[in-house]
Amino acid sequence: MGLTMNRTLSKLLMSFVLSVSLVVGLGGCASQSDLVTISGDVMYRERIALPENAVIKVQLNDVSLQDTKAIVMAEMVTDKVTTPHGFEFQLARDQFQQGHTYAIGARIEVEGKLWFINTQSYIVNIDAIEPVNVLVNKVGG
Repeated sequence: MGLTMNRTLSKLLMSFVLSVSLVVGLGGCASQSDLVTISGDVMYRERIALPENAVIKVQLNDVSLQDTKAIVMAEMVTDKVTTPHGFEFQLARDQFQQGHTYAIGARIEVEGKLWFINTQSYIVNIDAIEPVNVLVNKVGG
């Protein structure tokens, strides 16, 4: 009887240790407060309907480094283009570096040809909760 009780206690102790390890391990996962949510709308002023094969691309870019291409932190691409078109990015807070500058870039293409693009910078404040509304302008004539 003593051997059976020792095995039972040993199993219970092992279950307890595994449970505690799991809880402690999950503590390292990102919580809601560790996430940065960046959202907003992309829109254009022209009173035209886009063709069904239009594609919209919205990017969150690290634009800190001069004389080099921006680093894409997150991207959304869809062929279900509406205007205004909503976007949302959620990233872990530790993906952002202190002192760096982040901006939203947006473009609308049709058959690989650029139709609309933002012509001004839309800087993101990662500590703000206000949406970033991006105006894209028609390219060319």
